[in-house]
Amino acid sequence: MMDYRVILRRVGLAWIGFGLLDIGLMIYCLMQRQNYSSSFNLFAVILGLFLYRGSLGATTLVTWFSAFMLMLFAGGLLLAPLLQPVGLLVSLIRLHPGQCLLLGVYYATMVGLMIWTYRQMRSMPVLEARRESGRRTGRPQSAFLAGFLLVVLVGVLFNVLLKGSAGTKAVELARQKLGPDYQYAIQSIRVSGKAHSGVVAAYNAQEVKYVPVFWNE
Repeated sequence: MMDYRVILRRVGLAWIGFGLLDIGLMIYCLMQRQNYSSSFNLFAVILGLFLYRGSLGATTLVTWFSAFMLMLFAGGLLLAPLLQPVGLLVSLIRLHPGQCLLLGVYYATMVGLMIWTYRQMRSMPVLEARRESGRRTGRPQSAFLAGFLLVVLVGVLFNVLLKGSAGTKAVELARQKLGPDYQYAIQSIRVSGKAHSGVVAAYNAQEVKYVPVFWNE
């Protein structure tokens, strides 16, 4: 049977590499003044270092996080047509094919890494080592449940915003700025007391604009 340390080193190197790639992408987006958020970067590098050093304690967090992210990815694919209009996605791909391709490769790599990591953490050498150290070897059911509940929560909240008065108001304000030549899709809404703000995507076959809106109720 393969030594579990070999598996941990292999996964650790993969996480370190992906974390460094994520940090590089974040720096690039900041230099280009583009929004970017990620659950990896330094977090992945640190966990990768612990795995590379053979830490069985790190396998608990890595297994849980991988299962959680896989559930989010699966739920995100199901919710995507409901959260964003297909027309907006088509316009983005047509107008920015290079960026969309890069983003697609990035997320495909992330999903592949999570699947591979989960399978490695559930391999017999790792499970045997965890059992001998007194750690649990069952599947991370709480991770799958947490991912599922978060997907449901996001879907419900976004649906409420889209169909609620705040969503209607945000689209109305964006339409007042740009007129009827665009279709509109809510990207975000924030509420602080009576102050409301949001970002609405305005799109057609020629361009995509992101319109900030503000109002008080």
